Amino acid sequence: MSLIAQKISGCYRRVLLFLFIILIVGIGAGAIVYNVIGGTEGLRYWMASRAVVGTEKLIIGNRPDGIARETVEIQFEKVYEAIDSRSIDLKALYDLLKSYQEDFNNPGLTPKENKPSTSEVEEFLQNLEGTILSSGNDK
Repeated sequence: MSLIAQKISGCYRRVLLFLFIILIVGIGAGAIVYNVIGGTEGLRYWMASRAVVGTEKLIIGNRPDGIARETVEIQFEKVYEAIDSRSIDLKALYDLLKSYQEDFNNPGLTPKENKPSTSEVEEFLQNLEGTILSSGNDK
């Protein structure tokens, strides 16, 4: 009976050692990624970039016929450049993206998406450009 207990005990030790090594490697990889994106400040801008990507896909997929795809892509390219150079008002950007999501893609309340009108998309793109700061300030 003690032989079986020793085998089980050894198995548990190996599994725990394996999990500990995986945990250490994961923490190390996370630290490296965190450092590469620029720490807490970089993380905020990276998250903003991901939110903008999702909204751009929604707008391109639901844009009215009066708005050219290139117009939308050019406007969002300006926003990506502003995010990369850290010259964008993040609070205003998040508020604008949230309002667009609530108005035209609210999955919690309706199963279908509302298609925006041409004037609504033009207004959104103008407001999006308004979130870009003219100077290099963060806020």
